[in-house]
Amino acid sequence: MDKDNERPATVPKEAVWNASQNEWELGEKNEQGQYIGEWKWWLAPNGYLCCHTFFDDHGNILSFKRFHPNGEISRYGTYENGQQIEDVYLKSSEPTTEVFVYGNTDDKVFKAVKRPGVPVSFDYFDKDGNHLNPTIEKKSLVDDHVTIATEEEIAPIKEAIYKQGRSHQKKEFGQEFYLEVILPKIREQDQRMFDHIAGDTVTNQRDFVYVEGDLHLSNLHCLAQMKIGVLVINGNLTVDKTLYLTDDLMELLVVTGNVTAKNVLISGFLFVYKDLTVKNCLLGDYNHGSAVIEGNLTAKFFHPEEYFFEANGNINFTYAFGNPWRLNQNANPEAFNWNERKLSEFIVLLHENIHEAASFEENPSLLDTECREEYLFEYIDGYELITYLLLDKPFFKE
Repeated sequence: MDKDNERPATVPKEAVWNASQNEWELGEKNEQGQYIGEWKWWLAPNGYLCCHTFFDDHGNILSFKRFHPNGEISRYGTYENGQQIEDVYLKSSEPTTEVFVYGNTDDKVFKAVKRPGVPVSFDYFDKDGNHLNPTIEKKSLVDDHVTIATEEEIAPIKEAIYKQGRSHQKKEFGQEFYLEVILPKIREQDQRMFDHIAGDTVTNQRDFVYVEGDLHLSNLHCLAQMKIGVLVINGNLTVDKTLYLTDDLMELLVVTGNVTAKNVLISGFLFVYKDLTVKNCLLGDYNHGSAVIEGNLTAKFFHPEEYFFEANGNINFTYAFGNPWRLNQNANPEAFNWNERKLSEFIVLLHENIHEAASFEENPSLLDTECREEYLFEYIDGYELITYLLLDKPFFKE
């Protein structure tokens, strides 16, 4: 189609119509048909300058600029030795047909600068040039090679468990007791998994301990060190500090009554057939195990990570961040409040140790961000946090 009669005054007469791109273009090509030197493109039908690019004599891009319809720059970049070393996006002060960085809908963002390397990521800036997501300098919450549970700490915990409990390794119960006394106390839908883990525990020469009656412990963070794979408590469990289950060699804790603890950190299996009350932090770790709470579930701070929780009673979290599918397969999204509360409301409650390690003050833009797990745990290392809590360090301000 001949567009000369429709050519806007902004388009030079020398520019050639390119129907495939719906643009007029102006520039030179070499004998191989490659773009060389300076090139410009004007977009139909209004004919505004949409792109201005420079090429070397071999058709390689040296630099480019794209423009919004009102003439403001929308994107620019430079290349060296065929590699792009600069790629910057800018929003417009008016409606535009130009595309900004995919996936960013934050109104505060005006400028996006592509970071080097993969995966693709950007530094974001507002109109005043403030860096909205500066690179995080992470500081350690805990010392390297710290001992979580010393022999002196483990000894009274082990004594309390074995004083009230029956040990399979010590031949204090056998198959008949298991089938007639223990297995009927396990929820029917949990019995297959329970039986499987119990069998693996015995095969791997770890102990299977059954406790009749309530149990009160200072900590329960050392089943691995005590070589206990399965612990069944026919009663209530109270842990003054932290209950911790791992999946290194899968651990299983069954409590037929209530469980109360300061912190609960889980990557193994936990079956609680009444209420679970966590005064501080309830954290999942990876996705190898799962937790079943038949009664009410209460915690000050809940983050499931990739771990799955089933809670069949009332659910009450003061703060809950993370993937709602990890709690009852998204049946209780109302329990997660990141879409109602700001992260700033939560962060001010955290202990100074957390603030220092997470560098919140050096990254003030986070305080205006909605409470989503990828933001919070970009600043707090989840594995370090578990170790920190196992050491009974403060998470919230006293």
